[in-house]
Amino acid sequence: MATFDVPGFSGLDRLRGATVLTVTSYDPIGPTVLWTRGRGCGELADAISGGRAVRVVGEMVEECVKHRARSIVTRRLSSFDLVSQVVPIGIDLPRVSTVVAAVAGGPHSHLAAVVAQRVGVALGVDAFMACAYRDDESKVQAVSVIEELYSLVPDLEYRLVEAPDAEGLISQLPTDSLLVLGAPGGSWLQRTFFGPGAKLRGQADAGTVVVMSAPRRVYQEMGDPVFVGPMRDAADILRLQTEPVLAVVDRARLVGVVRREALAQAGPGVMVGALMTEPMAVKLTDDLSDVADLGRFFAGAPVPVIDEDGHLVGSLSGDLTGTGTFDSGPGAEPAQQ
Repeated sequence: MATFDVPGFSGLDRLRGATVLTVTSYDPIGPTVLWTRGRGCGELADAISGGRAVRVVGEMVEECVKHRARSIVTRRLSSFDLVSQVVPIGIDLPRVSTVVAAVAGGPHSHLAAVVAQRVGVALGVDAFMACAYRDDESKVQAVSVIEELYSLVPDLEYRLVEAPDAEGLISQLPTDSLLVLGAPGGSWLQRTFFGPGAKLRGQADAGTVVVMSAPRRVYQEMGDPVFVGPMRDAADILRLQTEPVLAVVDRARLVGVVRREALAQAGPGVMVGALMTEPMAVKLTDDLSDVADLGRFFAGAPVPVIDEDGHLVGSLSGDLTGTGTFDSGPGAEPAQQ
């Protein structure tokens, strides 16, 4: 495990031995990275995806869902928040000797650290995260930031840097560094990186990468559809399935849900369709943090995922809080076309 000296800290020179937060690991980039036309976009996408980058050729939302994308490399930041954005600014990858993620504990710091780590591995150069401080109070905060991010990206070295602003941090970077930082806003340090119109005040020798995190989405985590048909015998489904709630699908459309209690109370020869209630589901592009209430209704059973036309396209199982892991069970029967 890599460690790095933190100058000027008595009793906390290394994170080894410090209290490190236990945080569920999550890959904010994903296995497949999308990219759009623009200088350096394709090269950077290949670097952070391990060569599994895909160029966007159709409608953006459709491409994101098709490839289960979590991130896109694009030429400028925008309001598009379906996936995280990674924007190269004047980068020269062959020149890069070191990759540095400037982190400050904001919503984009984890993404910045992961991007820096992956680019460093792809280029075969050193990479580390740097957290700046300007006084004793901000020094304590910087240590806290490093502790949390180190638990998320343990293979990335770290440094604490005394600097009054972005220019002071950039001046202490190694020659030919590539700098990765979060989008405008947030901490005092982030605000000093950008001037009016969110323009960068300074550049690292080999360029800068600006990142902006997006919420986790249903389509990124869903599995195969789990459902029953309305014309199935309730007694048969009760014997074959154990889920407390099941989606009911007719001709590929979600038409309702049925509870196990209703199946158990049904008389002989009763069909599922006679027992179902109104359909409840999440949509492909919903934010995972918005579906917790529906997850409680399904009580651990697979939550149906539908497209804009009401077709069942998947199921979401596991932790619906947006902080844990997800899985899906096998489909109860093939979708009816």
